[in-house]
Amino acid sequence: MFKEANRLTYIGYKLFEKDITKNESKYFELERSLKKAMISMPPEMYIATARMFSLLFGLVGAIIGLIAAFILVKYIGVPPFFNIRLPEPIATYWLLYRPFVYASLLAIGITLVLYYIGNLIFAIYPSTVISDRKSKIDRVLPHAITFMYSLSKGGMSLVQILKALADNYEVYGEVSKEASRILWEVEGLGKDLRTALAEAVETSPSENFKEFLHGLITIIDSGGDVTRYFEERAEFYFERAKQDQKSFIEFLGLMAETYITAFVAGPLFLIIIQTVMSVMGQTNEIALFSIIYLVIPIGSFMFAMLIKLLTPGDEGSAPTLRERYLYIRRSSELDPKERKKVEGKVNRYRLKKKLRNPFRLIVENPYYTFAFTVPAAIAVLVYGFMANPYIPGMDLKNWFFSYDDYIFIALIVVLAPFAVFFELGKRKMKTYMRLTPIFLSKLASANESGMPIYRAITMIAKTDTSPLKKEIAKIKADLDWGISLSDALVRFANRLKIFEISRTMALLNEALKSTGNVTEVLMISAKDATSAELLRRERMTNMFMYVIIVYIAFFVFIGIVYIISSTFLSTLAESAAKVQATGQSFQMLQGVDVNTYRNIFMHAAVFQGIFAGMVAGVMGEGSLGAGAKHSFVMLAIAYIVFNVLFGFKLI
Repeated sequence: MFKEANRLTYIGYKLFEKDITKNESKYFELERSLKKAMISMPPEMYIATARMFSLLFGLVGAIIGLIAAFILVKYIGVPPFFNIRLPEPIATYWLLYRPFVYASLLAIGITLVLYYIGNLIFAIYPSTVISDRKSKIDRVLPHAITFMYSLSKGGMSLVQILKALADNYEVYGEVSKEASRILWEVEGLGKDLRTALAEAVETSPSENFKEFLHGLITIIDSGGDVTRYFEERAEFYFERAKQDQKSFIEFLGLMAETYITAFVAGPLFLIIIQTVMSVMGQTNEIALFSIIYLVIPIGSFMFAMLIKLLTPGDEGSAPTLRERYLYIRRSSELDPKERKKVEGKVNRYRLKKKLRNPFRLIVENPYYTFAFTVPAAIAVLVYGFMANPYIPGMDLKNWFFSYDDYIFIALIVVLAPFAVFFELGKRKMKTYMRLTPIFLSKLASANESGMPIYRAITMIAKTDTSPLKKEIAKIKADLDWGISLSDALVRFANRLKIFEISRTMALLNEALKSTGNVTEVLMISAKDATSAELLRRERMTNMFMYVIIVYIAFFVFIGIVYIISSTFLSTLAESAAKVQATGQSFQMLQGVDVNTYRNIFMHAAVFQGIFAGMVAGVMGEGSLGAGAKHSFVMLAIAYIVFNVLFGFKLI
């Protein structure tokens, strides 16, 4: 909506054309930002779009403001904000019209706020897109330069290399877009390559990419070795990626300390204070309920989302690579009846293939588990309500404490299968990512010793004992059927559906087109895959200690909460009962329900476990899905500890 012109854009430009064109000189920075963000609108059209959306926001604000003003005047009433005595008859008129004045101010205020929010969204949108593109370019740049290096080794010209990089957008993302823009300058506008590279320096959002282009321009001007430059830059940016990752790990340590202080020690301290206040007869259950049911879950969830936003993102789902010699008839070559028949057969075949192995389907997409776990969880909740129904007039709090077991069991039913299948899929992916560089290195070594590539793959398929053996055998089978090596490797990547392997195979596929030196291409591809795998493993190893920290904080929390609920309150309750038995007045524990406190402390431990698991997943693996196993484990520990090991019998 924001990246391309639409009907509102043209309406806005017609309405505000004179004012917009009068201030064209002010849009220089905006034009640069739009180019960096690759928003395909001139600044005048973007301003027109912003104004139209701001007006729509203002209109919505006016409607909301009028409704709010009506509710204020009709049902709530206006309190005297300023206790000032006014002389008559001004005071009488003021009291009569004061509600309408305040209602008008409220309506106007909401309208203006939403109008300026619309303006603010359009003002900051290019910068958010630029920031996102910058991070994506920096993340994939070392691999893109390795790709360029491998093609340069094969003797491709720089323009051909840029074309190949642009064609592989699914793998190299925003770097491919930058290459496409350079190609458009050269082929579409007729500029020379050096000028196009210089302009790309001005419009690129990434400082690393600008630095790379500056060096490339220097190499072109001086007539240097472009291949050597690509090799050196690839190594340099991989080292920089390691440094950036190290900085992020240090930042993650600071975030872990913040989490422990703000959402473990902080709520624990407040719970202890509220408990002591209750012991002294100053009961404030609302504050305690707010801490347990609002601060811990909402605060921890927002903290997990913050870390997720700051964590370098995954590359996403694996693209489907294109085979070189695969011919598929276009739909235009088929008549409608034949096309419909072919589509029906293809869809039925795909459905049968998926239903033939539903386990694999769920491993590949663990979110499918919700299709049967959510109904099962709802069934548990319904059964619990039928077994323990709420009757009007019952104490809602006591009924909820008797029903909460079914809620926790329902959560376990939802989390457990998802966590299991998610980890199975991740484990399989990690195994293949670890073994693929080894396979390519073996292939390169065998080919370097003089063994033809077909015999090398046949030999590895027979001697390999790793989980990758079946996939290597399928590569051999493809070669037996006369499929080219590059297409066999493309099929290998498409079967595994792992982004890093798809990227490696894309590099290998393009490099094989440009050179007959298979050994060198395989070595470069293996090096690229190994570098990515080492970065991933180093990050996982360093981040794992923060998962341990979260677990330790959880066990400390659950231990202290248990001591308070099982020992502290019980001891004081017994002391109070003994003193009261003597006939003396004893004000402590007045109005304190020990059983209620035990239940809400159990809820505090359970909530801490669920949401601490999310934080652990984001800190350890950069994924909320990875936190499902931690949430499940902590939820089960908290529930078992409070209900089985310590013998709590809830109402």
